[in-house]
Formats: sequence, C-alpha cells, structure tokens
Amino acid sequence: MARPITISEDTILEAARALFTAKGPRATTAQIAARAGVSEGTLFKRYGSKAALHKAAMTSGGAGDWIRRQMQAQAPLRTQNDLARFIHWQTNTLRDVVPVVVMAWASSRSHADERPADLTGRKPAPLVAIHTFAELLEREMDAGHLVRRNAEAVARVVTGSVWYFVFLGVLLNRPAGGIDEDTFVEELARMVFADLDPARPRTARRRTRR
Repeated sequence: MARPITISEDTILEAARALFTAKGPRATTAQIAARAGVSEGTLFKRYGSKAALHKAAMTSGGAGDWIRRQMQAQAPLRTQNDLARFIHWQTNTLRDVVPVVVMAWASSRSHADERPADLTGRKPAPLVAIHTFAELLEREMDAGHLVRRNAEAVARVVTGSVWYFVFLGVLLNRPAGGIDEDTFVEELARMVFADLDPARPRTARRRTRR
C-alpha cells in the first residue's frame, strides 16, 4: 500500500505567505489550502487557527509590504472626500485585520509573551501603516494641498479612531454605539479636514497659554 503524500510545511507556509501578501487578511484558509494542495482540515490540524497560520507564515515583512502598497494606492488625500474615501477603505480593511490580530495576540500571551510576527522586528506592520499614512499626508502638505501639521499625529488620530470603531463593532457584533459606518466616516473626515483645509480662514496667531 502506497504511503500518503506528505505536504511539507514550507509548501504550506509559502502558499500562505503568497496569499496573505497578495490579499492581506482577506485570504481564506480554503484558498491557502487549495494553493498548497492540502485539505483545509490539514491546516487547522497543523496550526490550529488562521491567526496561528498567519503568524507562522508572515515572518519576512510581507504584511508590511502589502500595507504600504495598498495605502499608497489610496492617494491622493487632499480633500474631505479623499479622506472619507480613505477612511472607508481603512475601516473595511481593519474589519478583517482586527479579529486576526486579536486572536494572534491572545494565543501569544500563553507563550512567554511571544508576540505575533507582524508586531515584531524593525518595521512592525501597525507602524508601517501609520508611517505610510503620514507620508501620504506630508506629500499633500508639501504641495500646499493641506495645511502643515504633524502628519504622524494626524495619522495616529485617524487610525486610532477607525481601529476602535471597528474593534467595538467586532466585539459587540454591531455598529459601535449604534452609529453607522457612513456617519462615522463622514464626521471623522469632516473634523480632520477642518484643521487641514488650506482654504479655511486662520486666526493671525494662536492663543498663548497662561
């Protein structure tokens, strides 16, 4: 009787890495299994969860590269509508990312505080996202399309707001606080752009703190 063909771990991780890099967290275990030539059950038997597979596969900075490519494709960011479009994209992307990150983080806590691969190294994925967002904003500030501000601070404010909105939606299995996504996005874009709009009249000087 012939022995069953055993698919190497490298083959599985290569397939997972390729799909996670191309599709980000939208890549499914079914797609990865098909690419690797194994059953989906084999993936769960070896790795236990999609989060664990993601952690094992993404050890070469692939997630950061995917984030940078996808975010750069959202340019330009020079109007309120541009910001709203970007925030919608960020919301939809994080809706897939948040559960994976939370699961990966939770599983790592029982292994001597070992963090998921995307959260370690010189360029962890969340900081790649922040810095890429800031670079897009700085490009528009340099061109005079936006008022000069601390671009990283703006990127953190927007990303933090979106992350928490999505996190509560995932946690409570409903829109955070009852607010719908369109309203959240439009209000956040309006508030952020109000401080970046070069056409908005500015006071001659800022009030000094006593």
